[in-house]
Amino acid sequence: MFGEIILARHICLLALAVTCAYTDLARGKLYNLVTLGGLAIGLALAYFLDAAAPHTDFHYPLTTYLVRAALGAALGGGVLFLLYLAGGFDAGDVKMMAAVGALGTPTFTRSAPARTFDFILWALFYTALVGAVIGVGLLIWRGRLRQGLKDSIRAMASFRRVRREEISPDATMPYGLAIGIGVIWAWMELTLH
Repeated sequence: MFGEIILARHICLLALAVTCAYTDLARGKLYNLVTLGGLAIGLALAYFLDAAAPHTDFHYPLTTYLVRAALGAALGGGVLFLLYLAGGFDAGDVKMMAAVGALGTPTFTRSAPARTFDFILWALFYTALVGAVIGVGLLIWRGRLRQGLKDSIRAMASFRRVRREEISPDATMPYGLAIGIGVIWAWMELTLH
């Protein structure tokens, strides 16, 4: 039963990444049914992992799968939430990364509590890397590289919230695609090695 739940978490994580990447690219939207559903499924499967664990003698108070999944969701969603407050992301991106944290966190790092957040940290890193490449690529494609870089530096240096109406449609990108690719990259890195 334990192995089947782990497999279900992997499948749900990859399905979330692919579905959200597609819907953000095709429709410019991350649907609550998928993101919040992924978050709920991640927490529910973590609860079932606690019940099905081969041994329930946890040596640390924060090592139950449910607590670790909730902390992973808080970490993943929390990082993007701070950027959302600055005007850099949409709420769907925040919810998607929270779902990634809930689905991915305890699955990959059962053995050591200090390594609990390896997956979500690598997913955040690869997402940022992929997002930067896509962003620069779109700026080059649209012939706005110089202006886009100036606007980005100005926004970071001013430390003020950027309002939606201040952002031209040319300066936006489907970040769900970057999150999806970053999550799959982190999953491959941590599970296939």
